[in-house]
Order: sequence, then structure tokens, then C-alpha cells
Amino acid sequence: GAYQQFIPLSKLYALAFNAEVGVGQGLGNNPYPVFKNYYVGGLGSVRGFAQGSLGPRDVTGFVTGGPKKLVLNGEFFAPFPGVGTDKSLRLYGFIDAGNVFGRDEPIQIKELRSSYGAGLSWVSPMGPLRLAIANPVNKQSGDRINKLQFQIGNVF
Repeated sequence: GAYQQFIPLSKLYALAFNAEVGVGQGLGNNPYPVFKNYYVGGLGSVRGFAQGSLGPRDVTGFVTGGPKKLVLNGEFFAPFPGVGTDKSLRLYGFIDAGNVFGRDEPIQIKELRSSYGAGLSWVSPMGPLRLAIANPVNKQSGDRINKLQFQIGNVF
């Protein structure tokens, strides 16, 4: 399930929160289908880590995804300097945390990867564009880092 909340603080400033929890299980005695696995990392989940790079890996180090995920995001929006009350171009600061877990792994807060950073959001004629510069906080060996990320589309 997902929970999203947008909280206007004034005409110029706002907060946004996102929480996603996913738990998949196969029907009966059937295993959970691999093509349904969750993937976390990158814009839309935990910025600063490469897209879809977090969670269980096979023996070669390839990310396999998993049937459980937890993602938490918080953002603070402010106007871009010099644009007045125009909300189509905004600066934002963020904090992200999340990870994917295997079938036999419990979801553990201490295993979440996290990051913080800042970005630019523009509601363009092509749709929402977002640029983020992220600093991963608790990276582990083998994690793939991508500090500069660009997205066209969804806010979270």
C-alpha cells in the first residue's frame, strides 16, 4: 500500500510525505513470481542509489529484487529564487529511506538505505521534470551510487 500527503505551509512553501509498503506472496504453495519482484533505488524511491539497485542479489552480485519493500520519502518545497509565486519551478530538499527484502528476510529498519539532498522541480509543457543531487548516508559495499538523477513524470 501507499500513503502520500501534501501539506501546504504557506502560499510559497510546502511539505510532502510518501510511504510505500509492499509484501507479495505466492498463492497456495506456489512461490512468488520473480517478474513481480519489487526494485528500489533511484528517483521515485531512494535517490542517490542507482535505479533499481537495492535489495537481494544472486551469487554474481546481480540485483534480483524481492517480494517485500519499504520506501519512505519526505520533501520540503520552496520557490525558485526570482520567480515570485510561480509554482511551476521550485527547489526542494529531501530525505529518503528504503530497501527491498527477500522472502525469508524480515523488513528491518536498520537495513534501510537512506539519502538526503536537494533538487529542482519544473512543471514543463512535456510534464513534470525533476533533477536531484543526492548524498547516500548509509551505503553498504556493493551498493551502486548515482548522485545526480533526472526524471520525467511522477513526483515520488
